[in-house]
Amino acid sequence: MKRILQMALAAGLLGLMTTTALAGGTLYFGLSAEPSTLDTIIQPGTAGRTVKLAMHRGLVNYGIDGKISPELAENYEISPDAKEYTFHLRDAKFHDGSPVTAADVKASLERILDPKGKGAFRNELSIISGIDTPDVKTVKLKLSQPSVSLMGYLALPESVIVPAAWLAKNADNATASPIGAGPFQFVNWTRGREIVVKKFPGYYKQGKPDLDEVHYVFYGDENTRVNALKSGDVDIIEYVPAKDATALEKGPDTELLTMNGPFMGLQFNTKFEPFSKPEVRQAIAYAVDRSVIINTAFNGLGTPIYGIAIPEGYMGYSAEKANYFSHDIDKAKALLKKAGYPNGFEARLLASSQYSFHQNTAIAIQSELAKVGIKLTLDLPDWASRMAKANAGDYDFAVLGSLGEITDADWLSNYYYGGDKLVRTNNSPYFDDPQINEILDKGRATVDSAEREKIYGAFVDRALELSPLVFFMWRHQDYAVRKGVTGFTNMPGFLTFQSGFSIENTKIE
Repeated sequence: MKRILQMALAAGLLGLMTTTALAGGTLYFGLSAEPSTLDTIIQPGTAGRTVKLAMHRGLVNYGIDGKISPELAENYEISPDAKEYTFHLRDAKFHDGSPVTAADVKASLERILDPKGKGAFRNELSIISGIDTPDVKTVKLKLSQPSVSLMGYLALPESVIVPAAWLAKNADNATASPIGAGPFQFVNWTRGREIVVKKFPGYYKQGKPDLDEVHYVFYGDENTRVNALKSGDVDIIEYVPAKDATALEKGPDTELLTMNGPFMGLQFNTKFEPFSKPEVRQAIAYAVDRSVIINTAFNGLGTPIYGIAIPEGYMGYSAEKANYFSHDIDKAKALLKKAGYPNGFEARLLASSQYSFHQNTAIAIQSELAKVGIKLTLDLPDWASRMAKANAGDYDFAVLGSLGEITDADWLSNYYYGGDKLVRTNNSPYFDDPQINEILDKGRATVDSAEREKIYGAFVDRALELSPLVFFMWRHQDYAVRKGVTGFTNMPGFLTFQSGFSIENTKIE
């Protein structure tokens, strides 16, 4: 009955009989936040990505197995020198019925590459020096230097393809009635409540999607979100709080989909004088007891990080360098004294009140840094405001809860590279080290894997020396589903934030 009433409200004038008939094919997805934007080129956080991946596809995307999946490109070739990528488009349609063409790909990528634009991954994709369209179904990307990581960035939700004609009409209003080529098409956005999408019958994958409609309902309060799942008001929720994970895992009417991949840490605005000094950033790495964060914010669930957040088995990982830091108050104080702050200083720490683990991580850091004389004021807005501040560099330092955006080692560029875009979602604002830039450029352009390992080893040495980011722990990223929901996948490792892709496979009894 709750489901029927909720659908009746969302459907407006639809009668109860009609709503009931739709219920078998309608899924309710409890998001942890209302997306700040549906602009395809902006990284809006996991909730926004989840909705985008229902409506949009790129030339390629990461599939549920964690591998690159050809999507709007049926196939592609990479030149031996890794300086030219050729994509052959499949017969796919946008939601307005128009075919996906090379002109649409060119317009979409040029918008990302616009130096005056807001493309979240413009730095990483700016290696594209030319886009040729020899025919309506062929796109050739010419690169300024070799890149073995380009496919990963093209697979991101921020690299999806939209119609060139739509872009021309909506240049100043890129979230107006979004049009993509994904499994679901936009219906409406009721601000403060939900975004509704419906099945796109022209989707290029035969038999998909199974669902008729998906309602992405906003539950900023995590307790309300969990209770909505338990009561049957929603079928899936994201960002399961650590305190509720065990109960939802036990069921019997719910199942927990868990993945270890995201990390927690700090990013520093290096224009704020104390944080312009590596000694201060290193002092913070030594000052914070990781176990306090794990116990305070994650109910004891998590694994400490004492070096760079490179998972074991990933390129650049070193067991020796994984324990570069330790919890050492005396060393922290000595470093602060060396930097000219023997009595500490005051600073503003940005986090968010919308996620308890973000807020509690900030509280734990505040307590730990007080022990070395650093007095913090906590800035805890809602998530949309936190993202806006992060994208503007409006903080002294910020709690970072994120992961590697791609599976290639060049994911580190998004966090450490300077370049011409010095304020981004994941980096430390205004940090720009020529040596790190050179190492990352070389790693991206090197094809031989053994040589790349050496390059990223050198990167880790330099990154630890400067510590523009400080990492504290690995955490779980959990979804929970109700009994009867199948096909939704918490994608592996670093790709968990892109799990919304699997909505094309999701079914509900």
